[in-house]
Amino acid sequence: MLNKFLDNHKTKKNIYLLLFLLLLIIIVEYILSSALNRDDQLDDKIANHYLTDFTMTETNKKGEISWILDGKRLEKFPNSERSEVVSPSMKILSENDGYWIVTAKKALDPDSLFESVYLYGDVQFTKHDGLGSIEMDITTQSAVIYPKEEKVETDKFGVIKTPDSKTSGVGIIADIDNGYVKILSKAKRLSFDEDKVGQIQGDKLVYNMESKTWKVLKKSSNDALKIKERVKTILKTRTKK
Repeated sequence: MLNKFLDNHKTKKNIYLLLFLLLLIIIVEYILSSALNRDDQLDDKIANHYLTDFTMTETNKKGEISWILDGKRLEKFPNSERSEVVSPSMKILSENDGYWIVTAKKALDPDSLFESVYLYGDVQFTKHDGLGSIEMDITTQSAVIYPKEEKVETDKFGVIKTPDSKTSGVGIIADIDNGYVKILSKAKRLSFDEDKVGQIQGDKLVYNMESKTWKVLKKSSNDALKIKERVKTILKTRTKK
């Protein structure tokens, strides 16, 4: 009789334990489901995760530093892969020689991989040689930078300064890896030396970074249109799908 009582007690205990586990599973599923629903209901224009006064470092396959990014605030948004940076300052180490310093008011990275970054607001790119001297300074209002490719492009008006010249135009491609800077339209260059001031004007100009010379580019292209389309694609990541 005692054995029967103990068996019944164990059976009831197992049933209670099973019911408790079932209830626990239901509660956990409810909590997870509620959390997911809350994420879906969040405004995708308001950051839900952020870092302040941050520093990020990217290295290549050899373990060498490719770039360093500082900023006042790094923001992540719900239901989106994008990141935004307030007051970004990026140092890109060139594979050939020297480095770039890139600054802007804000930056938008469509997939948070920092492979293509849209910069806007007082955008500045400054190229330094291996000794730290400024070789080139580019200013514009918005641009896309590709850190791994060492490439910058904009369809906006920009100004390029070198130690002996000032060149302006609408639409700029600076391809550091391939050693050239191209102005896509309305190009105007003023050069300075000890004795005189020279001027070159043309629809397009290209600058050879090795020979440090400018020349008029006559070949037509649709580079400006391609840049506009790439910018549109990046900015679409701000729109909830």
